[in-house]
Amino acid sequence: MSEVYLGNNSYQKIQEIIQEHDYKKVFLVTNKNSFLTGGVSDYIFQSLTGCQYHRFNNFSVNPKFEELQAGMNEYQGFQPDLIIGVGGGSAMDMAKLIHYMSDQVVATKEEIQARKNKELKSKLMLIPSTSGSGSEATQFSVVYIDEQKYSLDTPCIRPNYCIVDGVFTDKLPKNVTAYTGVDALCQAIESYWSKAATKESKDYALKAIELILPNLVTAIKNPNLDTREAMAIGSYYAGAAINITRTTAPHAFSYYLTTHHGYPHGHAVAVVFPYLIEPNDKCVDLSEIYKLFKVNNAKEFKEQFIHLLEEIDLYTTVKKIVKDDIENFVSAVNLERLKNNPAQLTKEEFINLFTHE
Repeated sequence: MSEVYLGNNSYQKIQEIIQEHDYKKVFLVTNKNSFLTGGVSDYIFQSLTGCQYHRFNNFSVNPKFEELQAGMNEYQGFQPDLIIGVGGGSAMDMAKLIHYMSDQVVATKEEIQARKNKELKSKLMLIPSTSGSGSEATQFSVVYIDEQKYSLDTPCIRPNYCIVDGVFTDKLPKNVTAYTGVDALCQAIESYWSKAATKESKDYALKAIELILPNLVTAIKNPNLDTREAMAIGSYYAGAAINITRTTAPHAFSYYLTTHHGYPHGHAVAVVFPYLIEPNDKCVDLSEIYKLFKVNNAKEFKEQFIHLLEEIDLYTTVKKIVKDDIENFVSAVNLERLKNNPAQLTKEEFINLFTHE
């Protein structure tokens, strides 16, 4: 189980943990630019006083296997006591992957694809600097092997320590705040309506929505530390929810919009999400969700969600993006994630759903 620290100046726990466990060498996995420009580095470097550290940041937004190999070479050359992943989903994905491969001399495709739940000697700390991926709370990581997306899913890559603090998102740009924040909101709702939902996952999902919904617009347009903190903690709970249930159709369809049309992940999810509200409402009781959104039914919920997207400048339609490519858009979907969606529609029904605005 992870040691989780949420808000209340939890950034101070970084140095306390390092000193308590006498970590001497830290392998720091960060984004290339935002780590230095977003004010995050000041808190991290201050916490690493007295430690040796090596920073690895040579990887893409969608981490590639070759980049993991490069990271492993640097990891093995440095031989750290602790891995710290700081950033958005890609940095935390890479930190998890290096953690997972830390008992190997080199990274191998076969070892990743084995999905082993193994005991790892390395220790991992994750610190999100965006409020959206929820990666700090999940046992998932993504790497592209031979240009194909591969999802690692094993409990052993959950972090030993999780530090969630609004100070790390204080200088997050408006557009990143918008699409990462709405991604966390969609994660929470998808987890709630998932066929795999449990009482625990629903509790996490509702906590996430209660924190994100009233703070999202303010965090984008007029942020302060309180709204940043609420968004960060809400994102953690959304991650905790999807760690139990996994995501559903909006996420499954979103990847095509990112891969083929360049939409950031959270924005792509938000574009797809409204289409699934009415079909899923027919299969699952969403009254608790409607209460939080102050609506009475699926039609009102869809209208309210679209209004929210318009307010944060993210609203568009699938048809406007893919134009006459709806069939390929539907055909490219991840079928495993569709199995988790409450409404089980045929290919033709999905094409019809996305064709009509």
